[in-house]
Amino acid sequence: MDLEKLINAIDRLNSDTKPKWGKMNSPMMLKHCSRFIDVYLGKVTFNPFMFLFGFTFSFFHISYLKYIVRYDINRYIRNLPTLKFFNTFKYKELDFDKEKYYLINSLRTVNQYEKDYIVNNFHGIVRNKTFKKVVNFHTSYHLNQFGVF
Repeated sequence: MDLEKLINAIDRLNSDTKPKWGKMNSPMMLKHCSRFIDVYLGKVTFNPFMFLFGFTFSFFHISYLKYIVRYDINRYIRNLPTLKFFNTFKYKELDFDKEKYYLINSLRTVNQYEKDYIVNNFHGIVRNKTFKKVVNFHTSYHLNQFGVF
């Protein structure tokens, strides 16, 4: 994971930076990326149905990223719908600086993660290397969406 590159891109982002595509504003995007990391870190509890869905979706999604997209943010489909939990449109008044700070700290936590696997109730068991690559990809993709990556 290229932590410094991600942080530098986040630092170039402003509260009024407009996306090249999509409907999120920059504070919503920061929140969206943080929620994604929170799920991986097991900070979110899902019901058994969502676990089964997430586990299945994750397997296919990670395979898609690895073998089809090859972790290239420019090859990933734009404007895909997101799962309800990751949708940040319900948050009308987000504090940009707070969201920025939280995302940077979350990325630092991911970067420092040392166990061989991470286990959560949405994706199941994921190898450390894959976990970091997926978080790096997801965050880079959205920073690219806002023209700062």
